[in-house]
Amino acid sequence: MSKFKKGGLGRGLDALIPGKHAADETIEPTVAALPPTSPTDAGDRVLELDPHIIKPNPKQPRTAFAEEPLRELADSIARDGVMEPVIVRVVNGEYQLVSGERRVRASMLAGVASVPAIVRSIADTDMLKFGLIENIQREDLNAIELARAYELLMREFGWTQEQCAEQVGKKRATITNTLRLLNLAQDVQDAVVSGAITMGHARALLALPGAKEQSAVCKAIVDQGLSVRQVERMTSVSVPTPKKAKHVAAKNPNIASIEDELRRSLGTRVSVAPTGNDLKKGKIIIEYYTLDDFDRILDRLRESP
Repeated sequence: MSKFKKGGLGRGLDALIPGKHAADETIEPTVAALPPTSPTDAGDRVLELDPHIIKPNPKQPRTAFAEEPLRELADSIARDGVMEPVIVRVVNGEYQLVSGERRVRASMLAGVASVPAIVRSIADTDMLKFGLIENIQREDLNAIELARAYELLMREFGWTQEQCAEQVGKKRATITNTLRLLNLAQDVQDAVVSGAITMGHARALLALPGAKEQSAVCKAIVDQGLSVRQVERMTSVSVPTPKKAKHVAAKNPNIASIEDELRRSLGTRVSVAPTGNDLKKGKIIIEYYTLDDFDRILDRLRESP
């Protein structure tokens, strides 16, 4: 029977799983028939478990598993086997996965009879933190999954954003900016999870206040293949820097407010240019970037009462 080496997943996981073996320590696998009567009965032996009997981690922060990478991992497992044991615990006489869901899913795709697994005693309160830290260290979570996991960690443990940042090894600003993504419309969040739009697109869409506007621009991103820079221009109210160094008078706050209102309503940059010191005469410039964008803005204007 082959031997397995236990590879480290990083200091964060070491802190959650005391008693971790050194990287060069070799453990003989043992075929498991029934779960041990208690989590400690299995010690740190590597067991061979049928992947179909391993129950998923109910607090796994990762919800999306891309099909192509999973198939590639399955092909690798079919050829070389599972190189790193998954970690499980015993709950109500069953093996419950703590970490390694991609390996278990890929093993089932590959049709292997068993996977190496280490049984550890992990408290319920550590299950989410364990899965989150593993995925963060492996960079396996998308931005929305991270935001939802951070939110759940803060709620379950009563952490502030600063405490959450310390626990997962991130800067507080990173936690704050990621959590802001939960203000996006649900279909926009789903588009991030599926990979239809990037985190850069999502951040640009945060400039739009309403779900309807966010959804409309998100659809344009997917349908027209808009770049992040194009979306930023569509949602920006910034004034371009003049080519020559000239004194630029501060914009009338009433005009700036009107421009902002029109931008939010139309989902694109709008400029109001009065010809005098008041709004009695002037022009409104509505920018568009593609023909489809032009049609979308026209439809939006026609919908207005």
